[in-house]
Amino acid sequence: MDFDQRQFRDALGSFPSGVTVITTGSDPNFVGMTVQSFCSLSLDPPLILVCIDKNASTLPLLQQTGAFTVNVLAGADQDASNYFASSKRPPPPRQFDDIPHRLGDTGTPRIDSAPMVFDCRLHDVLDGGDHVIAIGRVEAFEAQSEAEPLLYYRGAYRTLAPESG
Repeated sequence: MDFDQRQFRDALGSFPSGVTVITTGSDPNFVGMTVQSFCSLSLDPPLILVCIDKNASTLPLLQQTGAFTVNVLAGADQDASNYFASSKRPPPPRQFDDIPHRLGDTGTPRIDSAPMVFDCRLHDVLDGGDHVIAIGRVEAFEAQSEAEPLLYYRGAYRTLAPESG
């Protein structure tokens, strides 16, 4: 290998991605974490995937409960992204005290400001190097608003530019 991890990470960062918060747990121990690696996998059956660091404190709870919600963040949700990406956020059951939410079909939190949410049951977990690939079977989804998504590109948050007319 002729490159270091920082170079590789920077190269991957040149691909813009959406920003999501994965929520899981059971009352009162709900947790969330910011995840950029999210994509569709299959329409039939309806499957999505998220990639989660093997050392993430949220991973054992996700595997235990077998359910999670993918909350696609809006352009105005940078604070929520930072909050759920920080190791300084409070431990359960306090993580959602100041985050407006309701429970989705799988019993996991749907963040109110998220324009799109996907409620999933854990379908499979695959090894992915220093991450796991969590495959979720979508049980329900909802467009909660028409807000533009939050993007991440080259180490900074971005939003979509208005369409030129």
